[in-house]
Amino acid sequence: KAILPGEAYEEALCLLGYGLFFLGGLSGAGLAFSLLTYTGTAPLNVSVYLGMTVFLQILLLLLLGGLLIIRMIRPQLFYSSMIYSLLSRLVIYLSRKFKPQVTRSISGSRREHLSAILGLVRGKKQIYGSLFYWPVFILAQLFGIGFNLGILGATLLRVLGTDMAFGWQSTLQVSATAVHAIVKWMAVPWSWMVSPDLAYPSLARIEGSRLILKDGIYHLSTPDLVAWWPFLCFAVLFYGLLPRLLLYFFGRATQRYLLGKINFTQSACDQLFDRMTTPQVVFGDRSGSSVESRTAAISAVLPETGHTGTENPGGEKKFILLVPDDIFDDCPDPDLEQIMAHTLGGRIVKKIRTGCTDTGDTFSPALVIPPRNKNDWTHLLILQEAWQPPIVEDVAIIKALRQHLGDHTPIIVGLIGKPEPDTIFTPVTPTNWRTWQERLASLGDPYLRLERLVHENT
Repeated sequence: KAILPGEAYEEALCLLGYGLFFLGGLSGAGLAFSLLTYTGTAPLNVSVYLGMTVFLQILLLLLLGGLLIIRMIRPQLFYSSMIYSLLSRLVIYLSRKFKPQVTRSISGSRREHLSAILGLVRGKKQIYGSLFYWPVFILAQLFGIGFNLGILGATLLRVLGTDMAFGWQSTLQVSATAVHAIVKWMAVPWSWMVSPDLAYPSLARIEGSRLILKDGIYHLSTPDLVAWWPFLCFAVLFYGLLPRLLLYFFGRATQRYLLGKINFTQSACDQLFDRMTTPQVVFGDRSGSSVESRTAAISAVLPETGHTGTENPGGEKKFILLVPDDIFDDCPDPDLEQIMAHTLGGRIVKKIRTGCTDTGDTFSPALVIPPRNKNDWTHLLILQEAWQPPIVEDVAIIKALRQHLGDHTPIIVGLIGKPEPDTIFTPVTPTNWRTWQERLASLGDPYLRLERLVHENT
């Protein structure tokens, strides 16, 4: 049984999550063991332990929460800030400085391939938005969960297996009363569920565990030195592990919510739907090259369910067709209707001539494209000859159409091959197809689609 790409992704993500969880556990245990190295000559400083295992995580969580709140309330603040402006200017400066060197070092085909990859990334970002961020966020929380479990496990192991002594000290003139107030405030999340002796050290215990360098440790009593470890474990549990668990489930819920919002109307899904509902397997005589012979062969394999190529379970497709002036007269309406029905499963509602050389006017979508009201049309199709590579004018027309129609209007570039004496509708060669595919992919438009209008009979 072949493994589907989605199954492979899920399995790889699951294995990566287990790996990060295990790595986080080893990291947390290693940190805790290094902090709890007790030689018997001096008690362990709880300030260092809390700073490395609790306070640092609290700082990171506050920073993350603050950024999320600011982004929700004032998202434009990031783009108007001085730091963002400086970074963006630095990136633009570096790109302009090194772009000539990079373009000289690679060939033209590699540049087109790189532009296509970057365009694909931009298109995916437009479709899925922040959905790509949440798997990384979830994996980070798995690492954090393992990290805190490692700290807790190592701390309990050291406390239960060895004789540990904890104390506190500071160069600043901090009183035991102030330390007790801080500890009591930190213990609020769990002090209601455990006894006060376990929730946090009492004022007397805190005074008895204060370390003074000139006095040594021999005057300190054992009950005072061991009173800290329950508080340390609770602090890691409530300020380290539980927030990570909450963030993990929040990330999973947000990811499911964003997945549910995807409507699958982009060009890749539209193309897949067409391939599943429009017959593309053709049986017939290869000798014929006319449109009639091709469509007759296609008609022989239409499904027996009563559906025709023009029917679409998701709704009838109605096309506005843009045809270049130099081939407009060579594209009869009956031939176009047959090709549209059997290749794209729709019909033409309006045919528009573009690129008239006699007028010299610049192409203006607002003047030639009717408004999309009451579902008068659903798709825009641009007819192009694939043997002529895409030029700057072709790309400019597509960009102008996208700006006029909006981000979600389906635009299809339909390719035909080099004309033959008896018909202009011929198959596209693989080389010409790759040229157009890479050029249009560099635009990063997820609702722009490239399609062969004529297929070889097989």
